[in-house]
Amino acid sequence: MSLHNFINMLTVRKTKIVICISVIALLISNCNRKSDSENQITIKINSIDSKTKQRRVNLFDTVEVRKEKFGYLTKTFPVEKKYIMDSMGSVKIKIDTTKLYKVFVLGFKAFGPEMYYPGYLKDGQEINIEVISLE
Repeated sequence: MSLHNFINMLTVRKTKIVICISVIALLISNCNRKSDSENQITIKINSIDSKTKQRRVNLFDTVEVRKEKFGYLTKTFPVEKKYIMDSMGSVKIKIDTTKLYKVFVLGFKAFGPEMYYPGYLKDGQEINIEVISLE
């Protein structure tokens, strides 16, 4: 066996060892993370009129939930889900506590935005979003 073949064989073995160690480290690090279902919480969003400070009942506003994603140069917030509020002006939704969210309440000539950072919201929490009239 020539010296050149021996060096190539050692290089291939080192590469295999590095790949195996990397895969094992990745598997171990993923075992410590919570699963997606463990990060899920349910919150209740209420639509509140900014002038009267009362719930917007029987208006069936739309709630847009936008989750943070990373775009080309900046963060983007594509719509993840849309919900329709019930007759009492509220809706229950499930979100991931580890993500940044923008929540918009959209009604007829009305708008209400809010932003929630990871870890801010707790399971079962009730949130009031003030909706401003665009008239």
